Amino acid sequence: MFKSWLKHALAFLGILIAAWLALAIWEGYKIERGRDAVQALADAMKQEQEENYQRAMADTYGGKTPQETLRMYIDAVEKGDYELASKYFVFEHQEKWRSELIEINRVNKIAEFVDPLREALESTGEYSYDKKQYFYDNPVGIDFILYPNGIWKILEI
Repeated sequence: MFKSWLKHALAFLGILIAAWLALAIWEGYKIERGRDAVQALADAMKQEQEENYQRAMADTYGGKTPQETLRMYIDAVEKGDYELASKYFVFEHQEKWRSELIEINRVNKIAEFVDPLREALESTGEYSYDKKQYFYDNPVGIDFILYPNGIWKILEI
């Protein structure tokens, strides 16, 4: 009787150990899959960051100062070269601003758009603490950002 009970107890214990091992292996597999997914995401983000850096280094549209960039932008807008004018913006906003300028021209409001920009150029702006951004806030808000190649780009108007 004792041997029969011992056999059943050992069999039950063996089943419990096997189930625990299977669960541990499954959890390890899930952790590894999660780690692989996080690593893939980190690699993709690093790749995108590198592409953005390379694009910024190759971008030559802009001035050595925020004021120079704004002057170049105003000149391009007044000449009707909206493609060139849009290139003074950061890459992510270029298409948006090219379309905006075409629409502003279509409704014949270029002068009303440019006048506050000229006034801002005559006012005093302010650098960020790290000197990598520059802001005008009067009469219109204009934000600039310094690209890694030393060119100032318009972030937003």
